[in-house]
Amino acid sequence: MAENTIFIKKYSADDKRFEINSKEVWRYAGYSGIAASVDSELQKIYDQMIKELEGKFAYKVCYRRMEIEWSDDMPLLPFPSESKNLAKCLKGSNEIVIFAATIGLEIDRYIAKYQRLSSTKALLMQAYGAERVECLCDVFCSEIRDEAAKQGLSCSARFSPGYGDLPLEKQKDFFRLLDCNRQIGISLNESLLMTPSKSVTAIFGLGSCLGEKTGHKCSNCTKTDCEYKNK
Repeated sequence: MAENTIFIKKYSADDKRFEINSKEVWRYAGYSGIAASVDSELQKIYDQMIKELEGKFAYKVCYRRMEIEWSDDMPLLPFPSESKNLAKCLKGSNEIVIFAATIGLEIDRYIAKYQRLSSTKALLMQAYGAERVECLCDVFCSEIRDEAAKQGLSCSARFSPGYGDLPLEKQKDFFRLLDCNRQIGISLNESLLMTPSKSVTAIFGLGSCLGEKTGHKCSNCTKTDCEYKNK
């Protein structure tokens, strides 16, 4: 596999792997217990939202797979990093996958529309968008995990700029390495915010002795003040 090659994956909204996880949508919206917290009127708004946004997402990922070396306990990555949290996540890896994922601009247009018309619906759309892009990341990582397994490799958990001690400024390096704007239409502004907003950049490792550290779990993150943690 050529390390300089940027690969692109596009997914159909009809793919059964993109089934909506309603529990996660409600969690992102701040409701930890659906049955206890959601009344019939709110459920009605949720159902209307799901119907309104049907077919509005464009699931796209661009990525690179690259070999890495180590110096003491720190990985020598294609960008400068002193993050001990990231090093711990990648421990045992001899390759990395760095990727960007987005569900497209349409969700942003709907959120902007309902911020003027219905704050409740705008909140639910924000939550739904977050669940959709996380689902996309999970599907993509699962595919890479299956490919790696055929080579006798396993995957680490994924790690993103802004987590732990990896500065958000590293977004610039991810965008430089992936050419996100040209490849899948994600741009980065001076405030390090991505457009479309429901986009993710992340890195994970591949190795022969990583164990079962796959996925993106709250337990992998050192952030203690996150409103979503342990919900």
